[in-house]
Amino acid sequence: MQVEIVSSIDNEPRRYQFDCMPGDAVYEAAERAGIRLPLSCKNGVCHICRAKLLSGKVMSGNQRQVVDVTGLEDADSKEIMLCKAWPETSCVFEVRNIYAPGELPVKNIACQVLKVEVIKGYVYQVDLQLPAGKTPEHFAGQYLALDLPEREEPAFFSIASRPGLRTITLHIQADPHLESAREVIQLLSSAFTEKTVVSVSLPYGEACLVKIPDQPLILMAAGTGFAQMKSIIEYLISQSYSRPVSLYWGVRKQDDMYLQDLAQEWSNLHANFHFKPLIADIEGIKDNAHHNQLSDAVLEDHPKLENSMVFVSGSPKLVFSAMDALTEAGLPEAQFYSDVLAYASRD
Repeated sequence: MQVEIVSSIDNEPRRYQFDCMPGDAVYEAAERAGIRLPLSCKNGVCHICRAKLLSGKVMSGNQRQVVDVTGLEDADSKEIMLCKAWPETSCVFEVRNIYAPGELPVKNIACQVLKVEVIKGYVYQVDLQLPAGKTPEHFAGQYLALDLPEREEPAFFSIASRPGLRTITLHIQADPHLESAREVIQLLSSAFTEKTVVSVSLPYGEACLVKIPDQPLILMAAGTGFAQMKSIIEYLISQSYSRPVSLYWGVRKQDDMYLQDLAQEWSNLHANFHFKPLIADIEGIKDNAHHNQLSDAVLEDHPKLENSMVFVSGSPKLVFSAMDALTEAGLPEAQFYSDVLAYASRD
């Protein structure tokens, strides 16, 4: 059945259409199409996904009662919850403040710092708690900005947690020579100790999953670029995604692979998930050798790339090196995703 949703953003009318398979609730079908409907069940807040059924027939609620407004006037439209609405015919709903792919607004939010802890080596996990109520929307694979008043410029980090959670997780590598990162960790640690809030703006980034893909995924990460891939993988797991997902994680030394056990656990639990750790473990290794190691591993396992989507997170040199190697091997450039492409050049 076809579902149509009418809405408005900044008083501008919008119409979104997508297909809903038999047995699927409207919310599930919309999410597959990349339409972000209001929802906050996981935070204990119900009824946020209320919508007006303007036309059509649905089964609604836990008891799946029939709601049919066919032929009725607009004044007789019925209010239902989209997470428990199963269309019986083509339907039209009215919903406030929804966003299609690429339309999510950037919001500034005050967050509580819940955790600043070393995971392994010099990599820290930072947990930020969003305010109660409706959480700001973001897509799996996007990033945020920490706006710390003690710093002139915001600090950008990939979101390591999947969408829909009230707690946002970051992975920050703060080696002794990375002065900026160490300053950020010190400021976040102070906010945690003093129980003060920090300002966050999100979401940013175009290399993300705006809908559940219908192609196999290849994920390539260097260092804490794993954070972006973690968000994508955990989102796909939550959606029972069944197509192949291959993660290639490259680091210079063993301690830099700070969540290898987690990635291996995914591989053990999910038959469609493949994980290949790549540890150079060579002092003074050249960047190009490190980058080629990732691309070579992908090409060894995937000689045919035409049907794959590839996401890459790492330095500009790594990203462009990977793009050259994979597109030369047959990957369409439109199926190569990295936020580096939006802000860095080859020069």
